Amino acid sequence: MFHRWLVYISLLILIVCLTGCSRQGECVNERTGAESSMENGFTGYVVDRKDDSILVVEPAYEDFSASAGASRYYPAKWFSNAPDPHLGAYVEIWTDGSPENEPYPGQARAETIAISCPVTPVGAHMTDVDAIRSALRSPDAENIHIPVIEDTRFDADSGTWTILMRDAMTANEGQVVHVIVKDEEQVEIQDGEWGDS
Repeated sequence: MFHRWLVYISLLILIVCLTGCSRQGECVNERTGAESSMENGFTGYVVDRKDDSILVVEPAYEDFSASAGASRYYPAKWFSNAPDPHLGAYVEIWTDGSPENEPYPGQARAETIAISCPVTPVGAHMTDVDAIRSALRSPDAENIHIPVIEDTRFDADSGTWTILMRDAMTANEGQVVHVIVKDEEQVEIQDGEWGDS
């Protein structure tokens, strides 16, 4: 009888530990809980980071050419109070309602951040977030001031990722940069950031 209780208690502890551990660093595929009743937040890729601030750029552009504006305007915003999202992550951010600065890119204070789950295609070692992060750090992207991530593609035959990006500051000129990233296993290097093995 004592043995049976010991097994039940051990199973209970194991379940509690596994449930608790899986919640850390949690990502979401859809809004849930309190966020589901909120208006849509600002969505996009994290393309730069400074201290606890992140630059988020929406990959879908707006066309203001009918009113003599840009034909490709990519919404972009610096969010302070954002210590967690890693470079390359796709996020949705809700602000705390404080006034936002409007020069491009805008500035706001984040209140809630939902991070989309990274995707690892069949045959890949890296996630899409790892590949985007590597592309943003690549010499091919060093002249891009405000990166717009337009697409990510993985080719299992060649073992490479192609990240399509452009500069939001010169988007009307139509130049798309194809950054090729070799698919390599990632190792944690510091503070939760990942690098090539």
